[in-house]
Amino acid sequence: MLPGPLETVASLGRLVVTPAFWAATGATVMNWLISLIVSVAIGVPLGLLIGSRRSAEKSTLLTIDFFRTIPSIALIPLALLLLGATTSMVVAVAVLAAVWPLLIQSIYAAKAIDPMLIQVSRSFRLRAVDRIRFVLVPDVAGFIWPGFRLAVTTALLVSVGAELIGGAPGIGSAMQSALSLNQQSMMLAYVLTAAAFGLAVNTVVVALQTKLLWWHPAFRGGRA
Repeated sequence: MLPGPLETVASLGRLVVTPAFWAATGATVMNWLISLIVSVAIGVPLGLLIGSRRSAEKSTLLTIDFFRTIPSIALIPLALLLLGATTSMVVAVAVLAAVWPLLIQSIYAAKAIDPMLIQVSRSFRLRAVDRIRFVLVPDVAGFIWPGFRLAVTTALLVSVGAELIGGAPGIGSAMQSALSLNQQSMMLAYVLTAAAFGLAVNTVVVALQTKLLWWHPAFRGGRA
C-alpha cells in the first residue's frame, strides 16, 4: 500500500515549490536551532561548574541520573498543557532531551582538567581571557564535542517528534497532516526532507570537527 520511490520523489518535487513546504521546513530548522543553542548555553556552563566542585557533583548526581532517564517524548502531553501546540513547546521538549549529553560530558571535562596546566598558566601570569582560550578550552573541547554531536542529533529527532505528536508547526505536523489525508507519498516526501536535513547537519558537524579539532588525536581525519 505504500508508494514507490519514484512516486515519493515526484511528490517531493511538487512540494518543494510550495510555500507550505518551506514554511514547515523553516519552522523545524528554527525549532532545532533554538533548542541546540539553549541546550549548549545551559549544559556546558552548568556542567563545567558542577564538575569543578566535588560537593556540587555529589549533591546533583542523583537528580541528574533521575531526570536524564525520563523519555522526552513522554513529557509532550505536559508541555502541551502548559505551552500549547507552539514553538515554545517543541523547544522545551527538545532542550530537555538534548541538554543531558552536553551536561554530562561537560562534567567529565571539568573533572579531567589537568591542574598542572592551571598552575603553569598562573605562573606565566596569563590573563583570564587567555587562560580560558589557550588552556581551558583546548583541554575540555575533546570531552564536550561528543556530547555536542549527540545533542545536535537529539534536538532534531525530538523536534520532529514533538511536532508530529503535539501538532506544532514544522515537518512533523506536516507529516501528520499528510497521513490524515491519506497522502502517503507526501508524508514520505516529508520524511525524506527530515532525513536529508539530518544528513546535511551531520556533514556540517563533521566538517567543523575536522576544522576545529584537527589537533586532537581522537578526531584527526574526521574520525570519532
